[in-house]
Amino acid sequence: MASSVVVARSNTNGLEYLAEGARVAWTEASDLAQQFQTVRDATRAAMRLPSRFRAFALPVHEPAN
Repeated sequence: MASSVVVARSNTNGLEYLAEGARVAWTEASDLAQQFQTVRDATRAAMRLPSRFRAFALPVHEPAN
């Protein structure tokens, strides 16, 4: 089960995540990404970004202990 969802986009180095507290700032560190409760909320945020970003919702799974 996904613990949270982030907004991500791909670049030549891998994935970038929508940064916490920023309107349109990206970070390569997933722990600095803005967290959403549902895929629907993250998808809504991704769709509100300008189309040139081509962002998408990405569920984040907690590592098993």
